[in-house]
Amino acid sequence: MRPKNPYEKVNWRSVLRVQGSTHLHCNTPERFRQMLADGLEFVTLSNYHPSMPWWPLATMRENTTRFRMPSYVQDGKVVHQELRFREAYRQWGEEVSQLPADEGELLFPDLPEDLLEAPNAEHHFFTDTSVYLHVTAPGCALASGRFDRSADSPLERHGIRMGMGLPWREGFAELLKSLVIPDGGGIIINHPQWSHLPVRFLCELLDFDERVLGMEIVNADCAVNYTAGSEPQWDEVLSTGRQCWGFCAQDHPKDGTPLTGRSILLVNERTPEACLRAYRQGCFYGALKGQGLKFESIEFDGRTIHARCDREAVLLLISRQGVVKEVWTGKELSYTVSDSERAEHVFFRVTAEELSCREKLYSQPIML
Repeated sequence: MRPKNPYEKVNWRSVLRVQGSTHLHCNTPERFRQMLADGLEFVTLSNYHPSMPWWPLATMRENTTRFRMPSYVQDGKVVHQELRFREAYRQWGEEVSQLPADEGELLFPDLPEDLLEAPNAEHHFFTDTSVYLHVTAPGCALASGRFDRSADSPLERHGIRMGMGLPWREGFAELLKSLVIPDGGGIIINHPQWSHLPVRFLCELLDFDERVLGMEIVNADCAVNYTAGSEPQWDEVLSTGRQCWGFCAQDHPKDGTPLTGRSILLVNERTPEACLRAYRQGCFYGALKGQGLKFESIEFDGRTIHARCDREAVLLLISRQGVVKEVWTGKELSYTVSDSERAEHVFFRVTAEELSCREKLYSQPIML
C-alpha cells in the first residue's frame, strides 16, 4: 500500500538528497554529459524504439539497439531471451544488409565511477488503448517494441510490433515481473494532460497494482503543446482518496538547454536500490530545476502540517478544497486541521516557488 504520509520516517537532519529523473531520453554522450553537469545523479534513461533499458550504460554501444534486445514481445507473448537481429533475419529469410555487423564503439566512455543507475524505458502502443497511453518503469528491466518503425518492417511481419504489443494489464504485469528489486521502483503514467487521459482511467491504472506509483504532474517537453502541467488531474485523483505520487520530468531534453523536471530523492544511502525504494515509498519531492531552493522538512503529526524551505518562497498548502493557506513570502508554512475539516480536505500537499529564479517544488501528498 502506498504510504499515507511518505515523509513519516524521513530524518530531515541526516537525509541525503539525490537528483533523479524518471522520463528522460538520451542517446548521445554529449547530451549525457550535459545532464550530469546539470545535476543528474540517479540515471534511469527512458529511451524507446525499441523500449529497451539502456542499462548498464557501460554496455551500450553505437549499434546496440539495432543489434540485439534482451527480451521482446512476439505475437502477444513475452520472450525472455536475447534476440539478435542478424541471426533472426537469416532464420526468417530476410535481408540482413541493412543491419550493423557488430555493436560498434562504446557510446558512453569514461562514466563516473560513482554513477547511480537502474533500468527504465518508455513503453507505449498497448493493444487495447489509444497510442497516447505512455508509461515509464524505473527499476523494470523488460524490453519491448522494435527499432524499425517502418510499416513493412521484417519485425512486423514476424509478430514483433511497434510498442508493447500487449493489452495494458498484461503489459503492466510483465513490467512488474521484471523489477530488479522487489521493494523498489514501479510504473509511472506519463503526461496525462498531453495524453488526454480521463480521471476514471487514471484511477483504473492506479488501482491495478500499488506499484503503479503515480503520474507526471509536470512534463516540460509538453509545454510546446500547452499541456505541460497535470496538477488538476492529480488533485482530482487525490480527492477520491487514492494516494498517487506526482513526478516532474523533462522527457526530451534539448541540446544546450538546462535540464528541467526531476525528482529529489530522500535516501539514507547513495545506492540505486535506495533510490528505487524512495520512488516506491514516495520519499521524494518534485522540482523543476533542482537548483537552489529545497524543502528542509515536511512534517505532519496527524493534526498539523509544517513545511520549511531553506530560503524565502511563495508557499501554498493545497487540498481538495484548493489553496488552503498561502505564505507570500516566507520560509515556513503551518496549518492545523480540525476533526470536522478532515473529510473536506482529503489530502494536503505543498508547493514552494522562488520567483527570482523560477524554481518550483512539489511535495508528495499526505492523505488525511
